[in-house]
Amino acid sequence: MIEILYKPEDAGKKIINSRGKEVTIRKYHMTETEKLAAKKRWKKDILNVDKRIRNKSGRKFFNPYRRGIYYYQVQALFLLEANEWHSLPDILKKMEEYMSEIPSKSNKLVSEWDKYRTKGVRDFATRGKDFIGKIQENFILLQRLSQLNPYGYKLRQVGASIDIKRVDKKGFLNGMYYYRLTTHGNENKAYPLRDFRKFTFPKTENKFVSMKFLGTVLTKKRTIKNGIVT
Repeated sequence: MIEILYKPEDAGKKIINSRGKEVTIRKYHMTETEKLAAKKRWKKDILNVDKRIRNKSGRKFFNPYRRGIYYYQVQALFLLEANEWHSLPDILKKMEEYMSEIPSKSNKLVSEWDKYRTKGVRDFATRGKDFIGKIQENFILLQRLSQLNPYGYKLRQVGASIDIKRVDKKGFLNGMYYYRLTTHGNENKAYPLRDFRKFTFPKTENKFVSMKFLGTVLTKKRTIKNGIVT
């Protein structure tokens, strides 16, 4: 069954999750006051950014997250240019360049990049990821728009989405990943994309394609929009 799109008025409501447990929907959206504050902070951050790069993202867009890893990942895509595909290595390079100039809040002698890159895996974690794996996982999280854990909803509020493309490449078992910050301009059109048209699934594609995904999934055989095959 398709997930239900998060709505600001849902925050605080209690629902039954997929495990049959009652849970409270947390607040994931920005209020109008929070939007103004976030936009004001972001404008200060991009004062020295080339006008051409700023114009590529359109008038409605600004980075809606607070300073943290989500902010830095979105900012890297913005600085690399919105509405263009960028490889994971290029994104990592831009993140390092940007975050290395920002001192860590907890230790001014350490940059935000070094702090994040050396952050260890929790001892009790069953599936540890290195910092690159965490960044890739975060991009997936930033595509979520469902009632529970809609990490990408703030992007939707500024008319944007994170798109992911996976392509075949010799010598890379899992293929190559590309990411894009897409600025739709219209909140109602801001749904994320997963493009697998140039990727050969090692098993049946159903193991990799979620029919619950709020957004568009493209494979070699199918186009799936909000869980419906078109």
